Amino acid sequence: MTQMEKEYKFSISEVSTKTGISTSAINYYVRSNLITRPKKTAKTRAFFSQKSIDEIIEIKELKSKGLPMKMIKQSLDKKERKYPKYTSFTGSIKKLSEQLSMNPNWIKQIIKTGLVTAKNPRKDVYFLDSLDMQLLDNLKKLNTSGIPEEYLIRHAEYTELSKAESAFLLEHINFSNFDKEVIKSINSEFEKVRNILRIKELNKLIG
Repeated sequence: MTQMEKEYKFSISEVSTKTGISTSAINYYVRSNLITRPKKTAKTRAFFSQKSIDEIIEIKELKSKGLPMKMIKQSLDKKERKYPKYTSFTGSIKKLSEQLSMNPNWIKQIIKTGLVTAKNPRKDVYFLDSLDMQLLDNLKKLNTSGIPEEYLIRHAEYTELSKAESAFLLEHINFSNFDKEVIKSINSEFEKVRNILRIKELNKLIG
């Protein structure tokens, strides 16, 4: 088996099953250049990579948050992923804990709180997208820095705050006229503003 065959191994029906997206929608994403194109092995047969699946799931999540396709088309730049080194995961908790070098019981607790959106399609098999994999890795790094696991779990208490902040960001994006560069700038500056405001509040608490 060649390297390409190892990487591009999913038929369109398999991609549809894994993502819950119809084959016609997947073909539309390909034509619109929203996802990595599959590799053709015959005139009417092509195979997709895991990267394509990750991109489809990302589009699905953006749609679930109420973003129209016009905004998704113009804001999603698959060549400039913010978190390029993280990929999705499918497998057992044991396999995940070994991959991330994390305590499996802690991973289960994180999933239970809803901090990580782990889909459980069948017994002992979990699916996590690339953002959730980054989140787990960042939590692990905080733990390595000396912050106890029980404190890190408390991030789940601030889910409503994250939702409110996301809704507020979307209000900003609505003024962008769906221009890709403007959206990128708004997102970046919004993040800086929120971070400065957090630092100001932290300084007040410190004294």
